[in-house]
Amino acid sequence: MSKTQLTDSQINQIISLREEGKSDREIGEILSLSYRVITGLFYRLNKLAKSPKEEPKYSEDLDRASEDHWEKRYKQLSAKYEKALHENSVVDSLVSEIRDLAPVSYTSAPSIRNVRKSSGKSATQSAVLLFSDTHIGQVITPEQTLDFGAYNFQIFLARLKYLEESVISILENHTTVEIDELVVAMLGDMLHGALSHSAEVDQHTTLFSQYYAAGHAIAQFLRVLASHVPQIRIQTVVGNHTRWQSQHKMPTTNRFSNLDMFLYALTEALTSDLKNVKWNLNTQPFQVFEVQGFTFRAAHGDHLRGGDKALGIPNHAIAREISTTSQLFSKHGRQSPHYYLVGHLHRGIQLPHALGEVIINGGFPGLDGYALAGNFNPVDPMQRLMFVHPKYGRTSEYPLTLKFAEITENPPYEIPKTFDII
Repeated sequence: MSKTQLTDSQINQIISLREEGKSDREIGEILSLSYRVITGLFYRLNKLAKSPKEEPKYSEDLDRASEDHWEKRYKQLSAKYEKALHENSVVDSLVSEIRDLAPVSYTSAPSIRNVRKSSGKSATQSAVLLFSDTHIGQVITPEQTLDFGAYNFQIFLARLKYLEESVISILENHTTVEIDELVVAMLGDMLHGALSHSAEVDQHTTLFSQYYAAGHAIAQFLRVLASHVPQIRIQTVVGNHTRWQSQHKMPTTNRFSNLDMFLYALTEALTSDLKNVKWNLNTQPFQVFEVQGFTFRAAHGDHLRGGDKALGIPNHAIAREISTTSQLFSKHGRQSPHYYLVGHLHRGIQLPHALGEVIINGGFPGLDGYALAGNFNPVDPMQRLMFVHPKYGRTSEYPLTLKFAEITENPPYEIPKTFDII
């Protein structure tokens, strides 16, 4: 398909309409142009714009990220990791180096376009995106899933772009109140890691390639979202798939020391120029934070064991967690959590409790060989977006089904091709 060629007059009209506060979709409707044409134009203009601070160009970052440079630095980090295994924590000693190692930026930071405001007097709300279990590096083939399952890095990129566009569409076209922030709860297993449910399964993609490609893709995903909301707060916990290969099970001490934390540190560095993006790299086994006065408790979810495979709900483990957590918080005079956020189970589940809900997020891959062989019920890939009101708590909620993402000829994000990933 040939690209739409814009005239100088059309470009001037588009810029004028943007300055008037029109969204990309509104501009497209006014000028009878595709939304993607408008978005693409501003992407190119941002790329060409010269920053007064002389931020590095993307091509310069690519030079910095050359194969020789990354291989040399990777060997240095690997050597330090081997030495750090005998100390308390790997991550503490390496995260600062990861931040220095990362390219500074892709392009100059885009201008912030606030979500449109309501004409009424509705209270400001916050949006919360549950973002987890992307399993970057996992390869699922139809040949091993009865032709039902498929997942690889290209499918991940398509689903990530679909998630991005879905969130923006809801914020711009389905929201009648002012949104003051987007809270992104990253619940772990962002990488597939090097664990396997079978000793004979080959590792399709190296750990470093998973980490490197994931950081660049997720950073660009967050950069786009950052141009649509006044502020993004990112809360993190780590998953179990990203633990070190030498660990038979997740540790109870220094649980945060795994590949997910490395990925978070890299992505934080790649978004460090965005003043409206705030990271909380959590070293606790669980993350506790507030949204609009309500207490949220985030965990990956691998600690919730048991339950049935038909519905995939670890009922007893969840009940024990709510009971013991409520007792712990009450004993120390703190507000017990209203909302428990969990990933790991790859299926969307919501369960009520006395103060709020247990909200379990879906995953990116969909059906894989492990779920098929274990007789887990098949579920579609999905993530969750919801809104939180200062008085009523969680109000509207959107399960975003990712199976409708379409793979395009050109990848939706720029991934440096220094290291291959399937």
